[in-house]
Amino acid sequence: MGQLAGTRIGWENEHLATFLLSRISFVANPITVADDIGSDFFCTLFESRTKNNAEQLFPRNSFAIQIKSKEETIQATNKIQYLDKLELPFFVGVIDRDKLQLRIYSGEYVPILFPLYGAPLELRLSPVPAAEVKTTGYCEVKQDQHLVAVDALIRLPFIMEIGADESRDDILKKGQELSKLCSRMHDNISARTSKEYIFKLGHPI
Repeated sequence: MGQLAGTRIGWENEHLATFLLSRISFVANPITVADDIGSDFFCTLFESRTKNNAEQLFPRNSFAIQIKSKEETIQATNKIQYLDKLELPFFVGVIDRDKLQLRIYSGEYVPILFPLYGAPLELRLSPVPAAEVKTTGYCEVKQDQHLVAVDALIRLPFIMEIGADESRDDILKKGQELSKLCSRMHDNISARTSKEYIFKLGHPI
């Protein structure tokens, strides 16, 4: 019996993503034999310091990321409850196998949607160029006559690429930039959890 090529390609994409993410973070891959929990990896960014004449890596901010093979709108209705309760910054990564690159899109507007409109009946996530996202246009929400969110589309702005051929110095700088963004996203998640609802918005990085 032959093996499905699509399954093999997906496996290869995840392993390529693991390698690229490991250049800026410690990577954990949750076991998903029975359930699709909503994220492919949980990552903890690290900071490089030299101590005792040796480079040491110190953990910083953590985030969750879902890996895709195409830049296309993601049907995320089955992940509404997961994203609503998630207390980590959320990202979507798109693998480019030919260029050995991972393009990362920010989900920083995801936790802001729920306190404003509640959990929608249907949800889509759309990776887009950063220029297409403004603080007043990060999502489109359709509501019924009772103001219940029937359908929501959240735009995920592009923030950076991670490549296999980039220098270590360039990669570490990108890790620092991503850590700053994660700090802001953590602040927004905390603002929602504490019911302060004072969110910090702006350019993704």
